[in-house]
Amino acid sequence: MSVNLLNDNQQRRLGTHLGLLVSDLDTLAQSPELQREGPGLARVRDAIAAARRAADEMRVALGLPVERAPSLKRRGAAVAEVWAARIEDLRARRLAGYGGVHPELAGRLDPRVVDVRARLEALAAAVRELPHGDA
Repeated sequence: MSVNLLNDNQQRRLGTHLGLLVSDLDTLAQSPELQREGPGLARVRDAIAAARRAADEMRVALGLPVERAPSLKRRGAAVAEVWAARIEDLRARRLAGYGGVHPELAGRLDPRVVDVRARLEALAAAVRELPHGDA
């Protein structure tokens, strides 16, 4: 007897994000640079394949159905949410790990990070308003 650990909304969320991840990995694997031989390229190809297998194994382990492409509503929301979180890493104070940060950088960069994040949040809100179904 199988126990379903996820409700429908959780299944959709995980399925959408895993689908986007697999799509991004497949796109990366098709990069022209990876089609040739060179130092480290085989390792990168192997790492991409391993990450894709791990995502597929996660889907199988959780009993998630193989999705066709997620709807625009789900893809748009997922992309906006992921990047709204990631964009915060581009604030000036977070760049110190990459070297000295110019004292005037925060004034020029951070308001733009805030703007991009706000626009991503607006995108997420806009796609949430789309009707259910194929939109």
